[in-house]
Amino acid sequence: MADPDLVEQCRRGDTSAFDVIADRYGKRLYNVAVRFLGNREDALDICQEAFVRAYQSLDSYRGDARFYTWLYSIAANLARNRLRDRSRKGRDRGTSLDALFENAPAVANAAAAAKRNPGTDAMEHEMEEVLQRCLEELPDHYRLPFVLRTFDDLSYEEIAEVMDCPPGTVKSRLNQARKRLRERLRDLAILEAE
Repeated sequence: MADPDLVEQCRRGDTSAFDVIADRYGKRLYNVAVRFLGNREDALDICQEAFVRAYQSLDSYRGDARFYTWLYSIAANLARNRLRDRSRKGRDRGTSLDALFENAPAVANAAAAAKRNPGTDAMEHEMEEVLQRCLEELPDHYRLPFVLRTFDDLSYEEIAEVMDCPPGTVKSRLNQARKRLRERLRDLAILEAE
């Protein structure tokens, strides 16, 4: 069933239709949130809150944007607020990163070539932590489009809907995010200098 039909059923009081929406987008939303926030517990909280707010705000959903980009917009705002609150409180960020290895192919190849043992597992975990910290160093307006593009494969237009900005701005921010990540990984001697 298409999202607009499910939304309409929800508006008529069919809560099972919202369960379908939550099943459809829950994992994707969580994956983006954990990449953006770097913390699994915060990501779960943000996802739950995003679904609650979306359900409570269904009457305000006009259908101008695709439903999942509207949902991601809610989650992105909540995530940015969480990061702001964290930085005010001085709370340390968690770590988690699996897929950023595509931006550091030398690391990926070395990890793939190494035999699995506790030492290589520890090294891989340490590398994931370093890469996640590099991602967390990006300003939010660069990190969000990078996460949405890299980990959820959203198009420029979809990211523009989520961020409420033109697709050209998304492209520019993605380029800046990639450039800053490459520079930071080079500074840390993870990527070779060009």
